[in-house]
Amino acid sequence: MEPLEANSIEIRRLADCTFRQAVELWNLGFSGYYSDMSVTLEQFVTRLGRESIRPDLSVAAFAGEEPAGFVLVAKKTVDGVGIVWNGGTGVSPSQRGKGLAKLLMREAVEAMRESGASTGLLEVVQKNAGAIAAYESAGFRIRDGLIGAKRSGTLAGALSADLAAAPYPIGRAKPKHIAKLPFFRKETAWSPAWFNNPDADGIILFDQNGAVGAYAIVRRTYADSGKLTGITLLQCSADPARADRKELLHAALAAAFGPFEEDCVRLTDNVSMADDALVEWLDKAGFETVYTQYLMTVELKG
Repeated sequence: MEPLEANSIEIRRLADCTFRQAVELWNLGFSGYYSDMSVTLEQFVTRLGRESIRPDLSVAAFAGEEPAGFVLVAKKTVDGVGIVWNGGTGVSPSQRGKGLAKLLMREAVEAMRESGASTGLLEVVQKNAGAIAAYESAGFRIRDGLIGAKRSGTLAGALSADLAAAPYPIGRAKPKHIAKLPFFRKETAWSPAWFNNPDADGIILFDQNGAVGAYAIVRRTYADSGKLTGITLLQCSADPARADRKELLHAALAAAFGPFEEDCVRLTDNVSMADDALVEWLDKAGFETVYTQYLMTVELKG
């Protein structure tokens, strides 16, 4: 394709677009993606609210009157610190391969800086080399690997005794309190972040002296009858300074995905792959990898 002519592209903020234009931008931008991402107007508006998307920070590109591409930007303030997130980048098929994604990302990062946020983050499919290059051109850097995994049915009998046992006392805590732990993993994907899941179940594991050695945050779903239908792991980590770190992590995972005899769907949502012990446990428990992504971040201040 021919290279992009900057003067042929008009950059706007999404707030200056009509709803119809915004939906058309999304559907064209994700046309031919790995999975069907098309939405209706109602679904798009719901997504904006659910994911804290800011139309005044999001950018859109038009070639004449034709939608060309977009970057959605969300923002939240957590403990007084602004965090922004790229909630979706898309380029119309007719504009792909011309460098528009890089132009959009530079504009989006400027909008992120204008917002006063300290850090920007995004997730990208690991095999999407073109998108990774566009994000890197705007200053983003790969920080972690993320996994989405799934297992249906019961877990009873799927794990050896050492992986299924939980020899540590287990307690409960709100995600906001778990986030204060000294070894809490603060650098995380957007959807499983504790501040986006304030009502999730927080699990903490203690050693025999009462010190917290590991934690997990999970979201459970139930049918109208009260039956457990799903468990989604959002975060799980153990104190890296401990000699029994691996055992603590495995015990936390066992507590998170229990009771094992429950017949339900068990998932991970963009969980960090930084700890090999976590991936090992999922593999031995029979989870299948649905996707792998990278967590990328950019510092917006300093």
